[in-house]
Amino acid sequence: MFVYRSFLFVPGARSDRFGKAVAAGADAVIIDLEDAVLPADKAQARTDTLTWIGAWRGRHLGLRINSPRTAFGCADLAALSGSGAAARADFLIVPKADTPVDLEIVAEALGRKIPLIPIIESGRALSNAFEIAKLATGGMLFGGVDYSASLGADLSDWDAMLTARGTIAAACGAVGVPAYDVPFLDTADTDGLTASTRKAKAMGFSGRACIHPAQVEAVNAAYTPTAEEVTDARAILAAMEAAGSGAALHKGKMIDRPVVLAAERILASVRAT
Repeated sequence: MFVYRSFLFVPGARSDRFGKAVAAGADAVIIDLEDAVLPADKAQARTDTLTWIGAWRGRHLGLRINSPRTAFGCADLAALSGSGAAARADFLIVPKADTPVDLEIVAEALGRKIPLIPIIESGRALSNAFEIAKLATGGMLFGGVDYSASLGADLSDWDAMLTARGTIAAACGAVGVPAYDVPFLDTADTDGLTASTRKAKAMGFSGRACIHPAQVEAVNAAYTPTAEEVTDARAILAAMEAAGSGAALHKGKMIDRPVVLAAERILASVRAT
């Protein structure tokens, strides 16, 4: 499974922007057929998007379909199942995934294996997060905008979203898939973006969605280990190997298996990027 530092959303109704989005430096681009497309434009956006994806020869491209509980979502799945576009996409984003059934519908409709990333966007979805994560073969995305709106909560207040983020991170950790954070809405506030991204990383999130190309660099930087972190991770593994036992000392502190696993994750992320 590929773990992405950054996703960049691009509206499915703007096929003229697809190439620019791919070149923006994000680890993956997601063409959005859901929130970014007006109902009257969805049919044309779907056609244009599938045509473009059908000719796509690159990697790390995702598609956000509409909820499989809606007519638009059913039309998306019907179109995908009858084209080669799904085979060219690296993953599908499934919005409004309130239960595992939403993912089952998508997987069965397509009749082929493709990584699925559900979006947790409601209190109901959060209550089912651990069960949804079992079918989230590509990870799980926090849909904080819809989630906060459904609760009447404040998305900009970190503490107000703490339970949701913690639950999603724990659910993903339980099954070993990456958790991805909600986009930062203030595209002009780079400091705020960096600060909140680092907090999410500290909670166990593996990456973050972006809504503007200008956000990609800061998100990638936050999720890229520093040279000091890499050096320390290598030293931890060397100390454990030299000790030849289940525990060792590094910089005066005891290190054991959990510390080693954290160091291995850091080095794995360096190799992946």
